[in-house]
Amino acid sequence: MRMKLVGLVLAVIACASIAEASTVALGSFNFSSNQFGNTLKESDGGTFRSANWLNTVNADPGNPGALTGPNFNTGIANIGFGSTTNIDYTIGYSTPIVNGAGNDMGLVTGYSYLGDTYHVAVSTDGVNFSPFVDFAGSSGTDTLVNMSYFYGGSGPFATDLVVVSIDLSAFGVAPGGSVVAVELEGRPGEQPDLFRIAGFQTGATPEPGSLVLLGSGILGLAGMLRRKLM
Repeated sequence: MRMKLVGLVLAVIACASIAEASTVALGSFNFSSNQFGNTLKESDGGTFRSANWLNTVNADPGNPGALTGPNFNTGIANIGFGSTTNIDYTIGYSTPIVNGAGNDMGLVTGYSYLGDTYHVAVSTDGVNFSPFVDFAGSSGTDTLVNMSYFYGGSGPFATDLVVVSIDLSAFGVAPGGSVVAVELEGRPGEQPDLFRIAGFQTGATPEPGSLVLLGSGILGLAGMLRRKLM
């Protein structure tokens, strides 16, 4: 009985955490603030990124800042250009991105790179990844949001941000299934820019008053079940 109580309270707390996600807008696209990624693994140890970083201020955002955090301020430029081997960037998500109806996440790039191809794979367990699926920058939508970036210490340079919408079904993820990691592969000779791969906001963001009521409900539920156990 005590285990059921713990499980129920944890489930309610998890729902409360998800409900607290706010919306980060980019043009007509709404992203979930909880699904911008929390960790970044780089197959080359960060050598390429450290020379090809993008930032709205003239400073290296480092790892994981280059590709994580609920904003579009940073990224990596010319991924693969000048490299002799494939470079893999793996972004981990503490809040999984769920395969719902329609598109589930967006790859954000610069307008100048509409002719480039992005090689993306996903993982439901953080260990095993799907085969790579290619997404053309030309399939993206110009958000008409113009941003200025420094590139490796030079700049600033301006670009419109473009969103390539991605449905997790393209990777064979079942409806209702979720992914906890996304991998992007930069290949020699290619030079697309990447600012973010983030999950779309799929539900309404509750008002602060609703969150207070939800928190009160959690405490009330816990107290009621505790009394039943005594």
